[in-house]
Amino acid sequence: MQQKSANEARQQALWMSDQCLGRRIARLHRLVSRRFDTELREYGLTLPQLEVLSELAVFGAPARPSEIAGWLGLERSTVSRNVDVLTKQGYVHAAATSATGRTTRVAVTEAGYRALAEAEPAWRRAQAWISGAVDPDAAEALDQWLTALDLHQQNTRHTPDGQAGEV
Repeated sequence: MQQKSANEARQQALWMSDQCLGRRIARLHRLVSRRFDTELREYGLTLPQLEVLSELAVFGAPARPSEIAGWLGLERSTVSRNVDVLTKQGYVHAAATSATGRTTRVAVTEAGYRALAEAEPAWRRAQAWISGAVDPDAAEALDQWLTALDLHQQNTRHTPDGQAGEV
């Protein structure tokens, strides 16, 4: 492999930095998350906690953290950490545990439903601030990206050598 000079490497890094969709999306995520977290702080919630709590409320029945992770596209460990916090706050509780004790299903408590209702004005403020700053069609464009990437991921598999291939 040909070694690049420091200047060539910097030029390549600059080009990659300027072109990187991952970097842009990560920055967008940080900006949006900060706004929601700022608004939700007075209610003792973060955006990831609100996501977990609201998904459980929508589901309406006890669920395993791995199920919640699948719904939200998050790592199971991330969901488990947030479930632990929500449990300590009294917003969710262990509703069922398997005979082996390895699997627990959690459900929203009455306090959790109240927390969702009380946090709604903060959520609306964050939503309005973000929506007011971007194109009115931004949500639709994001949904199109998400759908396209979800479909592409479902149709692409990785081989043992790390290469992507069509299913």
